[in-house]
Amino acid sequence: MSKIFKLTCDIIFIILIIILCLYFVLRLFGITKIYEVKTGSMEDGIHTGDYILIVKKNNYKIGDVVTYKKEDYYVTHRIIKKNKNKVITKGDANNIADEEINTSSIIGKVIYHGGILNFIIDYKYIIACGFLGLYLLSIFFENKNKKTE
Repeated sequence: MSKIFKLTCDIIFIILIIILCLYFVLRLFGITKIYEVKTGSMEDGIHTGDYILIVKKNNYKIGDVVTYKKEDYYVTHRIIKKNKNKVITKGDANNIADEEINTSSIIGKVIYHGGILNFIIDYKYIIACGFLGLYLLSIFFENKNKKTE
């Protein structure tokens, strides 16, 4: 039983390390970012307090939910019109469209929001302690097996 537990822990750690390395490399090169939504302009889809994962793209199309910088804050809205290098966005819960912006001011497209991303960010320290505990437990079982052999 302890060998299966150790193998399972090792596999989980390897997968976790690969995911974290991939995320940090993508973040280092400015390809991905995570932001917290502060308003309800995208309700019912994206809620206030949700975290969003955005990815920089070369092309954006009508219907994409994008994040762009406006003055000293960020806006996450859906593209409703596109004309070459310019787009018009609108929050799903808003009645009025935003002003036209250049596509160069778009930081990225929202590819994931809420759900497990919220859980991971909100409970990151508890999750990290849990993984550390599992790892230490797997080391304990490994050492225990070596002593009994």
